[in-house]
Amino acid sequence: MKSWLQTSSDCEAVTRSSNFWATMRDDLDAGDFWADQIKQYRTDAQERLQLALQNLPLPGAFREASIALRSLIRAKRKEKQSYEEELAFLYWLAAIRSFSIPYSVKLKEPGFNVIELIPGKVIHNLSFEYRILGYEKLELLKTTDKKWIMEIWGEPEQHSTLYELHRSIWDMYEDKLLSIRSIQKQKFDLAIKSLIQGKD
Repeated sequence: MKSWLQTSSDCEAVTRSSNFWATMRDDLDAGDFWADQIKQYRTDAQERLQLALQNLPLPGAFREASIALRSLIRAKRKEKQSYEEELAFLYWLAAIRSFSIPYSVKLKEPGFNVIELIPGKVIHNLSFEYRILGYEKLELLKTTDKKWIMEIWGEPEQHSTLYELHRSIWDMYEDKLLSIRSIQKQKFDLAIKSLIQGKD
């Protein structure tokens, strides 16, 4: 099954979401939840990172990926090695996390329901610059992360979120999900109507 970030179309994202939750239910029934699996890799940052990436865009997966990347950064700092690649990845994940909002007023649903239907290709194409996005509003980043970032890239010109920078794209997918929900409701209403008529 493709990961969220590997999807390239709306159709793939919808299919991936359906398959992901079916697999999640099977894993839960088998007592093999991903959050329990990842505990096995507390001392293996690379494996922890890979499992976390497979479970994006779950909020917990973003958190686990950031923990793994911090471990890799600390290990490289200890060995006096360059860690800019890992730090850039951590920053990118924090930026992507800032594209989602906690709650969609329009849908009356968690913002997660919107972001999981946005293809990875669209996510990868969300442009941003450090000088504009900054770090202060990126909730995934910890104080130490920000310190490392400023040591390498200096202070930005301003602070924002990816949601603020690309609000029009978020709104477009919010409307798409609203349309999907409307179709689902129509089908449900028809099914109920059919059942009632069948009893007459």
